[in-house]
Amino acid sequence: MKNSVTGTPLLTLTHMDTGVKFYHLSDERAFFEWLTRIPCVRSCEGNGNRGLVVRLKRRPGNDDLRQFLALCRRYGVDMKQLAKFETTKNRVWFRDPQTPWYRAVFGRAAA
Repeated sequence: MKNSVTGTPLLTLTHMDTGVKFYHLSDERAFFEWLTRIPCVRSCEGNGNRGLVVRLKRRPGNDDLRQFLALCRRYGVDMKQLAKFETTKNRVWFRDPQTPWYRAVFGRAAA
């Protein structure tokens, strides 16, 4: 199944390393340990033009999605591609314009 907007498979995240600055080897290790411990993550690997590619076992549940939001915010990863994980079940909290991630994921708040 592909995302109609980006054309990437729904269960794939790309460029997860773009914008990330590691200030120590332990910092880099912490990033990858956190990423690979998110329960829905199947694997991650570097892939040239697509940067760090993360493949998922399944759609992220609420806690998985909150971990992606926290990880991306902490390390400065672009969050726009997380918008594809919005569902009717998570819309109330995920698309809340009062949250710190709203603009980073969905762009400008609706007027």
